[in-house]
Amino acid sequence: MTDFNVVKYHNYEDYLRSFAIVQDYRYLPCHRTVRTVTKLGYRDNGNVYNEEQFLMAKKQVEALLHPSVVLHAYYSPYLKGDDAALVALAEREAANVQQEISTIIFLEVHQKSGFAISGYIDFESSLRNFRLDGPNAVNWPAIFQEKKLLRPQPSDVVFYDWRSRKIFANDNDNYTTVAHAEHGLLFIHKGDHKLIPVTNRRTPFNSNVKRTMIKSDLYGFMILYDHTVRKKT
Repeated sequence: MTDFNVVKYHNYEDYLRSFAIVQDYRYLPCHRTVRTVTKLGYRDNGNVYNEEQFLMAKKQVEALLHPSVVLHAYYSPYLKGDDAALVALAEREAANVQQEISTIIFLEVHQKSGFAISGYIDFESSLRNFRLDGPNAVNWPAIFQEKKLLRPQPSDVVFYDWRSRKIFANDNDNYTTVAHAEHGLLFIHKGDHKLIPVTNRRTPFNSNVKRTMIKSDLYGFMILYDHTVRKKT
């Protein structure tokens, strides 16, 4: 959830001072100690960001307050080659940014160690994260230019490391991840509450998604799950 409160503060020191109360200056020896106590989270009036979290929250709010600068950037014009996977993503970018469809990318990458990593990547969320310069941002211009390869990472909605056998599942602004006893991995779209299955078996929810497998020279095989977002009326 976006924290618009941070925009009131010019810098991190001003933000920390906002948590101070009269008793702090009465019982603590100096202003530096007050700031240290606040940083350590000893407060009853809300969670306290560390400096990195504060700067990130402030940047996200400023981006939302000045949308003409960042909210309509597209990276598919950087596409230079004709790789089938990148062409398919380029074709879907505008519809994802406008939230007409929501595309989940399944990708498996084999590493030099011989073990693979795989993951489900929320395309719209990843594009937006790069526009806002968020943590673990994917450089989409470089991806479309083929200067970098798209790779699953632990911050994606689902990530699996075949070597360590570790799995990461992360809810985000668009999806809640569910492990269903009968139908396996499902994603619930938060906008219209539709269930998105990723299995190729028949389920009651198959009509909610279009599954496309793409053979790619760069990525081997990539699977795209396209969900048409139902708008509220």
